[in-house]
Amino acid sequence: MNETPLDCALRAIANAVPDTADNSQRIVAAKCGALMVGYDAAFGRIDYTPLSAEQFVETPLINPDTNQRSRTFTVAGRLDVTCLYHGRTVLIDHKTTSSAINEPDHPFWRQLAIEGQVSHYMLLEWLSGRKVDEAVWDVVRKPMISPRKISKAERAHAVANRTWFGQALSGETLDALQTCESETLEMYSARLAHDCAKERPQWYFQRRTVPRLDSEIIEYARELWEHGQEILHVRNTNRHVRNSGACMLYGSPCKFLGICSGYDTPDSDNWQVKAQVHNELPELNCDGRSVLTNSRIRCFQTCRRKHYYEYELGISRIDEEEREALFFGTIWHHALAAWWEHYLNTRSHDNGNCDQGSPAERAGKYGSHSEAVIAE
Repeated sequence: MNETPLDCALRAIANAVPDTADNSQRIVAAKCGALMVGYDAAFGRIDYTPLSAEQFVETPLINPDTNQRSRTFTVAGRLDVTCLYHGRTVLIDHKTTSSAINEPDHPFWRQLAIEGQVSHYMLLEWLSGRKVDEAVWDVVRKPMISPRKISKAERAHAVANRTWFGQALSGETLDALQTCESETLEMYSARLAHDCAKERPQWYFQRRTVPRLDSEIIEYARELWEHGQEILHVRNTNRHVRNSGACMLYGSPCKFLGICSGYDTPDSDNWQVKAQVHNELPELNCDGRSVLTNSRIRCFQTCRRKHYYEYELGISRIDEEEREALFFGTIWHHALAAWWEHYLNTRSHDNGNCDQGSPAERAGKYGSHSEAVIAE
């Protein structure tokens, strides 16, 4: 039997869970598996023709007003998916959130309206000669449902029918039901998958087109150039201003708070220098300090001292534990990558349908200059 995209995604989740995973990590994996069932039900029949998945792109940093090319910085990123849809080239960017997404006026969508990530990726494609027609936010809301206790009646019903929320139960789970009073991971995943696919798919999954005019992409290019100049200024003056308002973002302390507050130092045994400062871009053939990514720009905007430790010194804590949110993001990323790559590998597509002019015409020249001028 041929594998389906869902089969590939679920296998990717299983492979991403280490043998040493604790129960909380296995619950996260169960959440991702259930979400993937719902995601496949919601979007598996949409007629996208994938062109690329997990594509690494790196280009020169260009000043859009002078067409000057930076001597110091390049721009890079990893594009989740590009595809054809009704004759248009579409960039799909994945997001996960704990916020409400099922209404268009929720604050989450208002914030995304000014989010720079899509502009960053659309600019990368433009500079690489592959101009994108539009972008789509592909947003998944993290489940709030946890494994729950089950009554004797529910347990008896599950054993008699050998199913739980429409899913056949394994012999291992049926054996466990003889004594357990709570859902097994298999039962929890089945209940959550039913909620995702049947009961409340709109609560968990939303896709919204992201309007970006060419003028907005060019404006983002200006901002990116200015950020590069600011980073150079901070680097040259060695003045990395702290932002105390960012020390406890998302309810947890910044990993560099001990250094900033004087309880630790960057050269202590608690820290090590990373070989490459962009963990998400292993394809870079340098240490990454000359590369601007969306994550780096957001870090610089948040706190320049944090940017210094993360991207200039390039240090990481030796005993840093992987937080649940990061573990969820990693597992979900593997699942979506496998799902989309199945379509990329099995669906035929014709790149000739996406004629957007010659490479020279699409090379990202913003003005009338025929050549880029090297600048700082």
